[in-house]
Amino acid sequence: MDRRLNIGLLVDDVDAVFTNEACKGAVLGAETIDANLYIFPGGYLDPEDISDEHYKYEYQYNTIFSFAKQGNLDILYIMMGMIGGRVQLEQRVSFMEQFLQMPVVALYTKMEGCQSVIFDNKIGFETAIRHLIADHHMERVGYVSGPKTNVDAMERLEAYKNVLREQNIPYNEDYVIYGNFEESTEPQIGELVTKHPEMEAVVFANDRMALGGYRAFAKLGITVGEDLKVVSFDNSNFASSLVPPLSTVEANAAELSYQAILHAGDFLKTGRMDNLKTDTHFVKRSSCGCQQADYIQLSKQMGFLADAPLKAFQIDKLYVYLFGNYKVSGTLQKIEDDLAVFIKLMIDMVENKKVEEYQKDAGVLFEQLISQPVLKYTTVESFFNMMFCLQHILTDQLSSTEEKMCLMSMFSDMYRELAISNCQMVQGQQESLERMSHLMNNMTVGMFLMENAGDIPWDSALKNLDSIGIQSAYLYTFQDIIVHERSDAWVMPKKIMLKACYDGNKTFNVPKSRQVLSTGKMLQHEYMPKNRRTTMILSPLLSGTELYGLILSEVGFENFGNVSPVAFQISSALKSLLLIERQQNVQKQLEQSIEKFKESNTMLSEISRSDELTGLYNRRGFLEHAHAAITSKRNRGKRALVVYADMDNLKMINDTYGHDEGDFALREIAAILKDTFRNTDIVARFGGDEFVAFAMMGLDNYEDIMKRRIEEITVRHNETCHKPYPIEMSTGIWEFICSRDVDIDEILDIADKRLYEEKIEKKKKNGSYR
Repeated sequence: MDRRLNIGLLVDDVDAVFTNEACKGAVLGAETIDANLYIFPGGYLDPEDISDEHYKYEYQYNTIFSFAKQGNLDILYIMMGMIGGRVQLEQRVSFMEQFLQMPVVALYTKMEGCQSVIFDNKIGFETAIRHLIADHHMERVGYVSGPKTNVDAMERLEAYKNVLREQNIPYNEDYVIYGNFEESTEPQIGELVTKHPEMEAVVFANDRMALGGYRAFAKLGITVGEDLKVVSFDNSNFASSLVPPLSTVEANAAELSYQAILHAGDFLKTGRMDNLKTDTHFVKRSSCGCQQADYIQLSKQMGFLADAPLKAFQIDKLYVYLFGNYKVSGTLQKIEDDLAVFIKLMIDMVENKKVEEYQKDAGVLFEQLISQPVLKYTTVESFFNMMFCLQHILTDQLSSTEEKMCLMSMFSDMYRELAISNCQMVQGQQESLERMSHLMNNMTVGMFLMENAGDIPWDSALKNLDSIGIQSAYLYTFQDIIVHERSDAWVMPKKIMLKACYDGNKTFNVPKSRQVLSTGKMLQHEYMPKNRRTTMILSPLLSGTELYGLILSEVGFENFGNVSPVAFQISSALKSLLLIERQQNVQKQLEQSIEKFKESNTMLSEISRSDELTGLYNRRGFLEHAHAAITSKRNRGKRALVVYADMDNLKMINDTYGHDEGDFALREIAAILKDTFRNTDIVARFGGDEFVAFAMMGLDNYEDIMKRRIEEITVRHNETCHKPYPIEMSTGIWEFICSRDVDIDEILDIADKRLYEEKIEKKKKNGSYR
């Protein structure tokens, strides 16, 4: 295939720990084979009788899956074990069948009639359970299973039963409960150990439920690792940070999805993937009763061979331990190259007995290594284990006490550098959260600053997304709001509207003539990135039963967590904006009816209050309407402002280009001000090249907002006018509180003085009003 592959990945929730790791592996796989990756986080398939309020509208996310069926993709991977974990086999099969018109691969679970890539659920898990029974002599061992509907859960339950039979321990159904693979299993866990205080250990089918178990045990005063031994499955990134650290089976979700994506081309050619299976490994920590990690076993796993010369060290095994079986390139390749140089120097240093002589070079190489984003590709625990094993292996090779002390000092410095690097990473994450908070507070404000009623500046929702790692984004809306009840069959719309884009450099609204797209083209339109691969996440924009549209975000796996908050914020803004739009439409209809009734009586009066050239109010019209608004009971005590504007270069235009062009420029100034202010505000030509405006204030810092809007809209008008001269104005703004005592002439004088001050500043800066 000459063109770049388009790969789809259906997942439950990119923010879930296991799924996030799976997506990370899929991204690395797509990068390796230079394929585009589109991720569809559609949540979980709900059982029909669900009643939990927490899941009331979760079914809405399932609609995302349908957008993977429109001919945009060459191959589709489905995390069926997670998506369908709550439903019966029949529902999972029915779900899979809707995608079988294209090549489909199931991940993390077996599905009949479909290629599957799965974990070996038994070997590593049986090792962990056997460790509890054989090494720690536990006989009364409880089990917290996943749902009976989940294939992986049942395989792990069978592993538990197998080890009990092997160890001649009777299976006790009362010791087993069935959770949902989530922390919310906590109450059932607490009930289990309360009913069976004789229980010595508990095995969890995954780490999320183990996390709920830790909380349940803490409430009951049970100390994990002492009163109750615990082992689990997954080795999630939080497992090592629990207290005590969680002994668990490492099921590398990233490694599995990486391997699956890596074989996409082979599958498309042959129709087979030979049911790839990824091994699992037991990681001993303190929760099972062990006091420290098995560093002898870890050293072997890393490639340090027992009773063999140091030079027999197998660096490839260390790469696999730290980074998985990735075919590396780019940043990760540089990290592995630097790691190899560092390890070789440390081995040479010890073999040549030149610890003190090599100490400085070793420190420089280590700093160079960890100055790169190492912890983006591995965990702090894994990197620390590598350093600890290396320290002990090298120390054992030295006979001199002085050399050993020097080596220990060297490693102490390295641990310090590693701790600082980790702190910097945590600080970076905190700064990222602060940037996200700032963006959330500001990103949708612009959407409410409509130039005209109902004319939403969609591009405002996509501004500054680069600050949170989103490289490009595309905002779609449905042609009408879709009300989708749980009981309704989902019918995907045939058309969708592309409202705005962010292409990495700028945000822009899509012209109305180019907005309507077939849903089958939503991943292939003219504004999508060209000549480079992408990873994109499609998110729904919704509130309750209402669906508004979608946002497609291009983002690296380290920033996946920023996608959902953006979608939620835009959804909230859309809900408010569409409600405002409805209210405005009703108000508009009412005003139209009133206007028709009054039209014949008010026409002459309005003419006498209007400026013939610009169509704005004239001086008389402004003073009457502004006075009425300022003294109105409805507005008393509210904040308002007046703007006094003066065209900068009217005389130059008249003298150089003629009075017709001067009139054109005055009309453009009027148009700029009309575009700047709302329909409910009062804008007038006061005479000559002077204009005034009155507006009620709806936001803090409204003066700064209006200044900025006038500048932006002036630039926009100048770009579309294509005149040889600039059309510009100077402004003076004054804020005040509405009351019967306000003197309109007095506040206009103040605004006029501010206008004069601005003109003086322009002259100082430019030598003219330009």
